[in-house]
Amino acid sequence: MIQVFASIAAFGVADVSPPCLKLLTYLEMANLPYQVRPGDPRKGPTKKIPYVKLEDRRTMGDSGFIIELLEETNGHKLDGRLTPSERATGHLVRRTIEESLYWSAASTRWLTDDGVAEMKRVFTPVLPPVMGGLVWNIIKGGMKKSSWGQGIARHSPDHRIAIGKADLDALSVTLGAGPYLFGSEPTSYDASLFAIVANLTRFPVKNPLTDYARTLENLVAFRDRVEERFWKEPRPAAAKTRASEGAAASP
Repeated sequence: MIQVFASIAAFGVADVSPPCLKLLTYLEMANLPYQVRPGDPRKGPTKKIPYVKLEDRRTMGDSGFIIELLEETNGHKLDGRLTPSERATGHLVRRTIEESLYWSAASTRWLTDDGVAEMKRVFTPVLPPVMGGLVWNIIKGGMKKSSWGQGIARHSPDHRIAIGKADLDALSVTLGAGPYLFGSEPTSYDASLFAIVANLTRFPVKNPLTDYARTLENLVAFRDRVEERFWKEPRPAAAKTRASEGAAASP
């Protein structure tokens, strides 16, 4: 069984880290058995989560590379039917999400006082009882440093929101009226889209980007569709592991 080292569930999503939720949703869509373990970024190959321990005991990081490997080794269960043009569109969708919208969404959590307070509330119960305050400051500081290095933190709050809205508009138009990005069945690109839309629209702190995302009816319907089909009842092994062991933090 694949062991997935991920973050934690909160505010109605199975994982508050979009990359982790993307991988978990892919595994659900592909119907591959897995078990969730607490993720410690320091132990991952890329020093980030998610990472996995495969059935052959190999450890691998980066959700994109993990999904590519699982597609190859399991007969291209989700993406095998896609045309070259659809794969190209999917690639652009994924890059828009992971290299741009992710950071606008992260700014609502880590660059605002209300967002930081909510994330602290979420993570405090799973942090070490003695060193928890120090760990929290490392997490918070790391996200602020990463946001500055990526560039989103260099913009004004209004510009950060504008960047995110433009990405959401493009994704909404690309999805259109379809149940999924490329027809009646999901692909790995739908896992990426769901992970960011769910984390944005389920985040309980009021902010302009979350409010705007909730006005895009086809994205909200897409979120509900994926949740109803793949996350209505979490797998017992995953749920049990999360409840008993907790998980390390990552946005």
